[in-house]
Amino acid sequence: MTSPWLTGVVPVVSALLGLGAGLASPLITAGAGRRSRRRDDQRARCDEILALFQDVNAVAALKDPRSGTRRTLLLLAVRITDTDARDACTRLVEQASRPDADDSMIIEQWTYMIYEIARVYRAAA
Repeated sequence: MTSPWLTGVVPVVSALLGLGAGLASPLITAGAGRRSRRRDDQRARCDEILALFQDVNAVAALKDPRSGTRRTLLLLAVRITDTDARDACTRLVEQASRPDADDSMIIEQWTYMIYEIARVYRAAA
């Protein structure tokens, strides 16, 4: 036999659990949506950085002090949340800005920057 207090408590507990799940559902959905938008934004920033060097000579574009590529790379790098990738971009610009920088040093730093940006791009996929 069931006790009378158990028959009264079970529906109340079930209702409270349903209420809690109903209230938590929008929070969970919004959190997942924010994470998805953040990943999509990071992927778009990485795509823009990779596209900067698609049709240009990377070394020449980075060594030129009036280069829009250098400025654009810095502006896009600021919006990357991954610190290693952001630092790789800024180190590349710093390396290319040095008057004593030779092409091999710039290409080495450029390769590392591409590796880091591609890593973030793949992680955002």
